[in-house]
Amino acid sequence: MITLNEIAHLASVSVGTVDRVIHDRGRVSEETKKRVQKLIDELNYKPNVIARNLSLKKTYNFGVLMPRPEQDGRYWELPVNGIEKAIDEIKMYNVEVSYLFYDKYSETSFREVCLQVESSIENYDGLVIAPVRSKASEKFVEELPKNLPFVFIDSYIRCNSCLSYIGQESYQSGILAAKLMRLKIDHGNIATMRVLPVDYHIDDRVKGFSDSIKNMDAYHLHVFDADREKDLFIFRETTKRILNEVPDIKGIFVPSSCIHQVADFLVEKHRERDIVLIGYDLVEDNRKHLKSGAIDFVISQRPALQGYQGIISLFRHVILKESVEEKVIVPMDILTMENVDYYQG
Repeated sequence: MITLNEIAHLASVSVGTVDRVIHDRGRVSEETKKRVQKLIDELNYKPNVIARNLSLKKTYNFGVLMPRPEQDGRYWELPVNGIEKAIDEIKMYNVEVSYLFYDKYSETSFREVCLQVESSIENYDGLVIAPVRSKASEKFVEELPKNLPFVFIDSYIRCNSCLSYIGQESYQSGILAAKLMRLKIDHGNIATMRVLPVDYHIDDRVKGFSDSIKNMDAYHLHVFDADREKDLFIFRETTKRILNEVPDIKGIFVPSSCIHQVADFLVEKHRERDIVLIGYDLVEDNRKHLKSGAIDFVISQRPALQGYQGIISLFRHVILKESVEEKVIVPMDILTMENVDYYQG
């Protein structure tokens, strides 16, 4: 049976737009209305009457556990934007979200939020979780009720009961970063940063990068630890160590959105032109350095799409009673100073 989500995908519109066409409410352009209605007729789509009736009687509350929006160069504002877009599209189903923000670099803060969820677990119909504190997140999800669906965005942990993971193939994105580095540098010293505390998807980026570089005789790979729990500006301090210990360094791979800290330091030392710099995510500080040439490549993981898809997956599973994909792998977008102004990810 064709689903509401599939109709929306085929028509290249949102789920909310399809719903407005079906029920003839809200503003939809005549062209879009005809396109959607044609698909509904051709595919003999029948609205899920049970789900619609349920939506009129109950408010659904999805909890969102993620780091504070201002952290990591305001990276976490981006998935919030996607979540808000999804809620706006499905608000006719009485769907709400409750944000439970924690300090990414404080295990105490994360545990406090987990206790908050556990103490009011009956209030949630599903959870969207960014499990960036990998080991603590494993313990948290093990203790969740078996009938409470949850999805992971941005990061993943070892878990068999997760409804869906939405994010990048992290190991492959590390391999991609290594390939980009080799396009700019044909030999010499290269550094990467192993970020602490442990975050499995960050570790996999470093592994992918390292595995692609370490066996090539033309390159000498240096791995430096950067512990964010000890210093919020540890990427800057780690860059200082790299320049002191490997003065002829030719490239640095930063497996997080905090690459702007590295770029700031290189600009201060007038080294931004002779060191290739590759990292992640189009936060505003990274955009600035990408446009100036201090950062050579940014790999985007479409965080807004991840937030959007996290809510839509819960919506489809909980309210529409549809099946959802266990993995939704987002594209690896490569951004440079030449194309960043045209990027809509």
